[in-house]
Parts: sequence; C-alpha cells; structure tokens
Amino acid sequence: MTPKPQQRIRKDDVLTVLGYALPVLGGLLGVAYVNTKYMDFINPVWAVGAGALLGWIIARVIRKVLG
Repeated sequence: MTPKPQQRIRKDDVLTVLGYALPVLGGLLGVAYVNTKYMDFINPVWAVGAGALLGWIIARVIRKVLG
C-alpha cells in the first residue's frame, strides 16, 4: 500500500481557528489586565467582555482580508 500524502494546512483551517482563538485570547488578556489593575475597573467583567469582543472583531477583519 502506498502511504497517503499528508494534508497541508489550508487557509480555511487557519481562518476557522482564528475565529475561535482570537476571542478567547482577547478574553484571556482582559483577565490578565483585570488581575494586574483591579482597582481601575468598577466591574471587571467589562474588561473580559471587551477583550473577547475586540478579539472577535480582529478575527472578522482578518477573515475579510484573507477572503
């Protein structure tokens, strides 16, 4: 039997991963920001949500640019 050729990473796979990874990364950065500057926020949930939202927006922009 001949071995199957390995599949290369396709652009669609990268765009799919970015759609999930960047909002999670943004939320994680929001958590890190709240943990380092806790007293600057009235409600820490806003920082986590804002980070996740910014990550989602960046993912959408990258998906739009790459097609």
